[in-house]
Amino acid sequence: MIMPNIKIIFLGTSSCAPVKSRNLTGMLVNYQGVNYLFDAPENSQQQIMKAEQSIMKINCIFITHMHGDHYFGILGLLATMQLNNREDELQVFVPMGARKQLLDFIKSSKLQLGYQLKISEVGSGKIYSQDNVEIATVRLNHSVNANGYVFKIKDKVGKFNKLKALKLGIPEGPLYRQLQDGKSIKLGKKIIYPKDVIDLKFRKKGTCLAYLLDTVVLKEVPSAVQGVDLLVHEASFFDDMKEKAKEVKHSVASEVASFAKKAQAKSLYLVHISPRYDDLLDVSKEVSKIFKNVKYPNDLDKIEIEDYL
Repeated sequence: MIMPNIKIIFLGTSSCAPVKSRNLTGMLVNYQGVNYLFDAPENSQQQIMKAEQSIMKINCIFITHMHGDHYFGILGLLATMQLNNREDELQVFVPMGARKQLLDFIKSSKLQLGYQLKISEVGSGKIYSQDNVEIATVRLNHSVNANGYVFKIKDKVGKFNKLKALKLGIPEGPLYRQLQDGKSIKLGKKIIYPKDVIDLKFRKKGTCLAYLLDTVVLKEVPSAVQGVDLLVHEASFFDDMKEKAKEVKHSVASEVASFAKKAQAKSLYLVHISPRYDDLLDVSKEVSKIFKNVKYPNDLDKIEIEDYL
């Protein structure tokens, strides 16, 4: 039986280059038997196997931007999927203008794929909606075009009353789904509203998590990120490297903490930490003073949260 929980696995937490204890940053989200991969740095597939997750259950890969430490591992993933006789389509999402770069990279490998590979360039807004999941992008501020991704479980507008629907003459089928999605329908000359067939007392808000890297800390909180349950954000540098961070368009941990507070995030996970920082205990004190619920995950750490909190 598939549990209705969301599993979040940190495949890596380092920036720019791996170190002995930390692979490059990537994240896997597992929900209802499907894996969603955010960034695909080198060694991604072995990290996924160590996490006891299936590469073949990845249907979507979301690349934040076209720097090598965020996509060089995609070739191994594609090759392993081919080796295991994948038949299902694989969707890959990249920022605007990045499709050709990724295609050229894949073509250079001479890979012959027996399954459909769909690469989509995406800007801001909703880019994916399937079953109970929707994913949106937000524009980041980096040295190249970059996207952040927001993974959200669709809100439940309430409990659908099938008996009421049948009494109103609504035939079973797609019209039920539209009403459950909070949309009005037209039946003959009559407009039927969701409140006519849905008990709003059972309304539930779906869990939401954001994955923002690489970027300078955004000045304004995107609406899709406001109130997020779990914010995963890059923190390449700490206060000792503020000028360097500004120069290379990366984030400083204390500024991320202020952003999380402004966004009213429930929890903050800092990743993409520069290899220069061996011990996070001392440098992290500055962050926890600003935002209390902050964590520094290790590689292969897992979080499990309910889809409706």
